[in-house]
Amino acid sequence: MSVLEKSTFAKMFEAAELCRARALDIPMLVLIYTAMDTLAWALYGGKIQGVRERFTSLCDNYILPGSDIQCAALELYAARCSVLHTLGWESDLSKLGKARSVFYSFGTDDPTLAQAALELTNPGQFVSLRPDDLLVAVKGAVIIVATLASEDKELAARLSVAAGKQYRSLESAAGDRMFEAFLEKKKNNERT
Repeated sequence: MSVLEKSTFAKMFEAAELCRARALDIPMLVLIYTAMDTLAWALYGGKIQGVRERFTSLCDNYILPGSDIQCAALELYAARCSVLHTLGWESDLSKLGKARSVFYSFGTDDPTLAQAALELTNPGQFVSLRPDDLLVAVKGAVIIVATLASEDKELAARLSVAAGKQYRSLESAAGDRMFEAFLEKKKNNERT
Protein backbone atom coordinates (compact mmCIF):
# COMPACT_ATOMS: atom_id res chain seq x y z
CA MET A 1 0.00 0.00 0.00
CA SER A 2 1.26 3.44 -0.90
CA VAL A 3 1.77 5.93 1.91
CA LEU A 4 -0.82 8.10 0.20
CA GLU A 5 -3.42 5.31 0.33
CA LYS A 6 -3.44 5.09 4.13
CA SER A 7 -6.66 6.07 5.83
CA THR A 8 -6.94 9.52 7.33
CA PHE A 9 -7.01 8.01 10.80
CA ALA A 10 -3.91 5.88 10.13
CA LYS A 11 -2.07 9.02 9.06
CA MET A 12 -3.23 10.96 12.12
CA PHE A 13 -2.19 8.16 14.48
CA GLU A 14 1.19 7.74 12.81
CA ALA A 15 1.80 11.48 13.06
CA ALA A 16 0.77 11.46 16.75
CA GLU A 17 3.21 8.61 17.41
CA LEU A 18 5.99 10.50 15.61
CA CYS A 19 5.23 13.53 17.77
CA ARG A 20 5.34 11.35 20.87
CA ALA A 21 8.72 9.90 19.85
CA ARG A 22 10.12 13.41 19.35
CA ALA A 23 8.64 14.85 22.57
CA LEU A 24 6.31 17.15 20.59
CA ASP A 25 3.65 17.07 23.29
CA ILE A 26 1.24 19.77 22.15
CA PRO A 27 1.23 18.69 18.47
CA MET A 28 0.52 15.13 19.66
CA LEU A 29 -2.48 16.36 21.65
CA VAL A 30 -3.74 18.45 18.72
CA LEU A 31 -3.64 15.38 16.47
CA ILE A 32 -5.40 13.16 19.02
CA TYR A 33 -8.19 15.65 19.73
CA THR A 34 -8.62 16.37 16.02
CA ALA A 35 -8.93 12.65 15.30
CA MET A 36 -11.53 12.42 18.08
CA ASP A 37 -13.47 15.35 16.60
CA THR A 38 -13.36 13.74 13.16
CA LEU A 39 -14.54 10.37 14.44
CA ALA A 40 -17.37 12.03 16.40
CA TRP A 41 -18.42 13.97 13.29
CA ALA A 42 -18.31 10.83 11.14
CA LEU A 43 -20.37 8.87 13.68
CA TYR A 44 -22.92 11.49 14.69
CA GLY A 45 -22.72 14.37 12.22
CA GLY A 46 -26.09 13.62 10.67
CA LYS A 47 -27.77 12.84 13.98
CA ILE A 48 -26.28 15.22 16.54
CA GLN A 49 -25.65 18.82 15.51
CA GLY A 50 -23.63 20.15 18.45
CA VAL A 51 -19.87 19.54 18.50
CA ARG A 52 -19.92 19.16 22.29
CA GLU A 53 -22.71 16.60 22.21
CA ARG A 54 -21.04 14.60 19.42
CA PHE A 55 -17.69 14.63 21.19
CA THR A 56 -19.05 13.61 24.60
CA SER A 57 -21.18 10.88 22.97
CA LEU A 58 -18.05 9.50 21.32
CA CYS A 59 -16.23 9.55 24.66
CA ASP A 60 -19.09 7.96 26.61
CA ASN A 61 -19.71 5.24 24.02
CA TYR A 62 -16.29 4.43 22.56
CA ILE A 63 -13.35 6.15 24.30
CA LEU A 64 -13.93 5.79 28.05
CA PRO A 65 -15.41 2.28 28.40
CA GLY A 66 -12.63 -0.20 29.04
CA SER A 67 -9.90 2.45 29.21
CA ASP A 68 -7.69 3.58 32.09
CA ILE A 69 -8.77 7.19 31.56
CA GLN A 70 -10.11 8.82 34.71
CA CYS A 71 -11.64 11.86 33.00
CA ALA A 72 -15.33 12.37 32.38
CA ALA A 73 -16.46 12.93 28.79
CA LEU A 74 -17.12 16.61 29.53
CA GLU A 75 -13.60 16.98 30.94
CA LEU A 76 -12.14 15.53 27.76
CA TYR A 77 -14.28 17.94 25.76
CA ALA A 78 -13.01 20.85 27.89
CA ALA A 79 -9.44 19.61 27.39
CA ARG A 80 -10.04 19.39 23.65
CA CYS A 81 -11.30 22.98 23.63
CA SER A 82 -8.36 24.28 25.65
CA VAL A 83 -5.77 22.53 23.48
CA LEU A 84 -7.36 23.26 20.09
CA HIS A 85 -8.37 26.85 20.83
CA THR A 86 -5.56 28.18 23.02
CA LEU A 87 -2.89 25.44 23.13
CA GLY A 88 -3.34 25.74 26.87
CA TRP A 89 -4.90 23.97 29.82
CA GLU A 90 -7.78 26.27 30.75
CA SER A 91 -11.17 26.12 29.04
CA ASP A 92 -14.40 28.05 29.55
CA LEU A 93 -15.83 24.96 31.25
CA SER A 94 -12.92 24.74 33.70
CA LYS A 95 -13.10 28.48 34.45
CA LEU A 96 -16.79 28.05 35.28
CA GLY A 97 -16.03 25.05 37.51
CA LYS A 98 -18.03 22.67 35.28
CA ALA A 99 -15.02 20.49 34.38
CA ARG A 100 -11.60 19.84 35.81
CA SER A 101 -8.63 20.90 33.70
CA VAL A 102 -6.50 18.08 32.37
CA PHE A 103 -2.88 17.73 33.46
CA TYR A 104 -0.95 15.57 31.01
CA SER A 105 1.58 12.97 32.15
CA PHE A 106 3.78 12.21 29.15
CA GLY A 107 5.98 9.19 28.73
CA THR A 108 6.31 6.83 31.63
CA ASP A 109 5.08 9.36 34.19
CA ASP A 110 2.63 7.81 36.61
CA PRO A 111 -0.58 9.88 36.43
CA THR A 112 -1.71 8.65 39.86
CA LEU A 113 1.25 10.39 41.50
CA ALA A 114 0.51 13.59 39.61
CA GLN A 115 -3.18 13.31 40.54
CA ALA A 116 -2.33 12.97 44.25
CA ALA A 117 -0.09 16.05 44.10
CA LEU A 118 -2.72 18.05 42.22
CA GLU A 119 -5.38 17.14 44.78
CA LEU A 120 -3.14 18.42 47.58
CA THR A 121 -2.42 21.74 45.86
CA ASN A 122 -5.61 22.35 43.86
CA PRO A 123 -8.37 20.06 45.12
CA GLY A 124 -11.00 19.20 42.49
CA GLN A 125 -9.50 21.43 39.80
CA PHE A 126 -7.33 19.03 37.78
CA VAL A 127 -7.38 15.48 36.53
CA SER A 128 -4.24 13.71 35.33
CA LEU A 129 -4.18 11.91 31.98
CA ARG A 130 -1.54 10.04 30.01
CA PRO A 131 -1.83 11.05 26.34
CA ASP A 132 -0.56 7.57 25.42
CA ASP A 133 -3.67 6.10 27.10
CA LEU A 134 -5.89 8.52 25.18
CA LEU A 135 -4.21 7.61 21.88
CA VAL A 136 -4.69 3.89 22.58
CA ALA A 137 -8.36 4.50 23.43
CA VAL A 138 -8.97 6.53 20.25
CA LYS A 139 -7.28 3.89 18.08
CA GLY A 140 -9.43 1.27 19.76
CA ALA A 141 -12.56 3.33 19.11
CA VAL A 142 -11.76 3.51 15.39
CA ILE A 143 -11.35 -0.28 15.30
CA ILE A 144 -14.63 -0.81 17.17
CA VAL A 145 -16.51 1.58 14.87
CA ALA A 146 -15.05 -0.07 11.76
CA THR A 147 -16.08 -3.48 13.08
CA LEU A 148 -19.60 -2.28 13.85
CA ALA A 149 -19.86 -0.71 10.39
CA SER A 150 -19.21 -4.09 8.78
CA GLU A 151 -22.56 -5.25 10.20
CA ASP A 152 -24.51 -1.97 10.36
CA LYS A 153 -25.36 -0.66 6.88
CA GLU A 154 -26.61 2.70 8.18
CA LEU A 155 -23.37 3.28 10.11
CA ALA A 156 -21.32 2.15 7.11
CA ALA A 157 -23.18 4.61 4.89
CA ARG A 158 -22.60 7.49 7.34
CA LEU A 159 -18.90 6.67 7.56
CA SER A 160 -18.66 6.43 3.78
CA VAL A 161 -20.26 9.85 3.33
CA ALA A 162 -17.91 11.31 5.96
CA ALA A 163 -14.84 9.72 4.35
CA GLY A 164 -15.89 11.17 1.01
CA LYS A 165 -15.70 14.65 2.50
CA GLN A 166 -12.16 14.26 3.81
CA TYR A 167 -9.08 15.37 1.93
CA ARG A 168 -7.40 12.69 -0.11
CA SER A 169 -3.87 12.58 -1.44
CA LEU A 170 -3.44 11.23 -4.94
CA GLU A 171 -0.38 9.64 -6.48
CA SER A 172 0.77 11.60 -9.55
CA ALA A 173 -0.56 9.02 -12.00
CA ALA A 174 -4.00 8.96 -10.36
CA GLY A 175 -4.14 12.75 -10.33
CA ASP A 176 -3.17 12.84 -13.99
CA ARG A 177 -5.91 10.32 -14.89
CA MET A 178 -8.48 12.33 -12.97
CA PHE A 179 -7.45 15.56 -14.71
CA GLU A 180 -7.52 13.85 -18.11
CA ALA A 181 -11.04 12.55 -17.43
CA PHE A 182 -12.09 16.06 -16.43
CA LEU A 183 -10.69 17.54 -19.64
CA GLU A 184 -12.39 14.83 -21.73
CA LYS A 185 -15.73 15.49 -20.04
CA LYS A 186 -15.33 19.24 -20.51
CA LYS A 187 -14.52 18.68 -24.17
CA ASN A 188 -17.61 16.46 -24.63
CA ASN A 189 -19.82 19.04 -22.89
CA GLU A 190 -18.55 21.79 -25.21
CA ARG A 191 -19.54 19.69 -28.25
CA THR A 192 -23.16 19.39 -27.13
